[in-house]
Amino acid sequence: MLNADIQAGCNYHNATKHSPSSIRANPHFLDWANQPLPFKIYPKLDLIPLPRELREIAVPALSTIAQVSRRDNALPDLQTLSELLYFSAGVTRRR
Repeated sequence: MLNADIQAGCNYHNATKHSPSSIRANPHFLDWANQPLPFKIYPKLDLIPLPRELREIAVPALSTIAQVSRRDNALPDLQTLSELLYFSAGVTRRR
């Protein structure tokens, strides 16, 4: 299935959407005691420490990401991944 083929998405949406009668017949409520964990836990995998020393950047982050994403099969190295995660999370200083 191609991403441009939206008919499959429309079919799924129409088959699974709520109707006014389904909402009235089975009202939904949030079960706060039965929440999934917010993060995945992989107990059998070793941690890979990310570099904490970040390089100075002279260009805006979005234009850098756009340049990297244009390259075919571009895999960032550990340093680039660390910087991308740090700067995309919005953490720019600590108190």
